[in-house]
Amino acid sequence: MKKVLVLGMKASGHSAVALLTKKGIEVRRYDDNLEFSDNWKSRRSEALNSLDGVCVSPGVPNNHELIIEAKARKIQIFSELELGINSLDSNIIMITGTNGKTTTVDMVERGLMLAGMKCKAMGNIGYPVSQVALDNVIYDHAIIEASSFQLEHVKKIKANIAVVLNLAPDHIDRYKGFTEYINAKKNIFLNQDENDHAILNYDLKQTRELVKATKAKPIFVSTRTIIGDFNLANDAFYFNKDKLVNFRECRIKGEHNRFNMLVALNILHLLGCTRSDYVKLIKEYKTLPHRVEYVSTINGKRFYNDSKGTNIAACTAAINLLSGAKIGLILGGSDKREDFCDFFDQMSKDVKHVVVTGANDVKIIGAAMKVGFQEIEIAKDLNIAVSKLIQMNNIDTILFSPACASFDRFSSYQERGDRFKELVYGLKA
Repeated sequence: MKKVLVLGMKASGHSAVALLTKKGIEVRRYDDNLEFSDNWKSRRSEALNSLDGVCVSPGVPNNHELIIEAKARKIQIFSELELGINSLDSNIIMITGTNGKTTTVDMVERGLMLAGMKCKAMGNIGYPVSQVALDNVIYDHAIIEASSFQLEHVKKIKANIAVVLNLAPDHIDRYKGFTEYINAKKNIFLNQDENDHAILNYDLKQTRELVKATKAKPIFVSTRTIIGDFNLANDAFYFNKDKLVNFRECRIKGEHNRFNMLVALNILHLLGCTRSDYVKLIKEYKTLPHRVEYVSTINGKRFYNDSKGTNIAACTAAINLLSGAKIGLILGGSDKREDFCDFFDQMSKDVKHVVVTGANDVKIIGAAMKVGFQEIEIAKDLNIAVSKLIQMNNIDTILFSPACASFDRFSSYQERGDRFKELVYGLKA
């Protein structure tokens, strides 16, 4: 391969350009939104001429005209994820799912580091795999968070351990339907053989049945059924019949986080960690920011930041985690074409009032009205949403869990969550 076009020039694209150049490959750059496209934007029809391949960044959708044209010309298309993985000399642990990916990757990295192993978290967690390859540091284990976008254009990847945490409708704005989204996720199993492992959520039929998509040895994980080496019972984590840690001794809360921990423990076990490593991780692990993150208590009301809750399934998990509270919920943002009717029809009684703010506010409130949920209103911005809820006497907990992407008003869920926290802290001033 002598000439490659890198399509999409954000963090992954820049790393891909640098890595390809280091390999002696002539690189062209193209991005729809940025000025640096090596002048190809003004003559897009010529951008693919004399190319051997197109390296696609995860932010570029499949219906981009250059991808469609490259397919028509039978030019090889591959993802930045594949480029990076095939440039690493590490054991590959790859984790995907609709929710919980970043947390689980972080748990595994911390667990392996506590055990003294040389490892690095990368991929969708924020550090491109190609950049790790460029850094020229050899790790025993590469722990890769893989989104469906990153898994779209892969053929030559191979994970020693592949994990699918869960599957729920997400990114329907990018896919034709749920099946197409699942098919992208299934690429995580490509090229696995009987010497590899696939870790699957036993509690969800759609993930349990993915065992048919891989030749690897399956490991099922459940928070509800005793299965495999690691389980939950009697309010504690167990390794087979050996009690490891009581729930009250660890910092993580909620069934979803305990599930993520079970997955992490299974990975540590496969990689040779010991009982003391398991216990230390369970007791010491603290969840990342923006994931049902406690912010403060003001005037008797507790504030939680769940800006990472970018879909309905994540928002529902956050509500369930706060079971028993009297919740005022803040929703809304950049729309992902999810249907909110079932969400409001099955709304927990713990949610006393909902304030919607964001680009899809009218759509969300319309879904609520359609199913008869009336404890809902629209706010012009996040500041007003917080102000409305803090004045309500029937609420003791304010949960910011948008169930939507952040790109209507913010550059990322991190910026959005930080803005919410700033508003809360401002109430104390």
